[in-house]
Amino acid sequence: MDTISNTVWQRKGSSILFDQESLAPFVKDGSVISIREALGWKKDFPSEPPVDSKTIVVCGLETMVETLPEDEIDDFLVKSVRPLLIELRNRWPACGIVFGFSSHPNTFEESHMEEEVLFKRRDRVKVRLSEGLWDGSATVNMKRIVEPERTPGKEITIGYYVARIS
Repeated sequence: MDTISNTVWQRKGSSILFDQESLAPFVKDGSVISIREALGWKKDFPSEPPVDSKTIVVCGLETMVETLPEDEIDDFLVKSVRPLLIELRNRWPACGIVFGFSSHPNTFEESHMEEEVLFKRRDRVKVRLSEGLWDGSATVNMKRIVEPERTPGKEITIGYYVARIS
């Protein structure tokens, strides 16, 4: 899997971000909306992004993935969240959509061939998060977001990014 260390994920595409230090500026400037609000846009989409930033942080996806019954998670991601990402990309191409997670980085696991990101729930169920959000785009276009400057000589993974869903 390729890596990026720039901030393109803040201005386009969609990402999963689990690094609290990287999420903090968006929380501070009010760029956070709930998953409920974002899904509600399907009925009445705002003409302009609801935040004064090029980055919209969506909170609550982690809670949904943790609490939905195991047999409903994939449908929720594929039928509700993925269409939302496609619509957001079409309406606001100069905005980055970030799903903020508060879980420890170890709850995210890359598959053996680094083609997929799994989220390990507290009940030990593994959710195919990248497949649910990004479908086939994940295997080809997903990039690991790294922060190389925080710890000199060591890249720290802070999330995952896909520029465009196919």
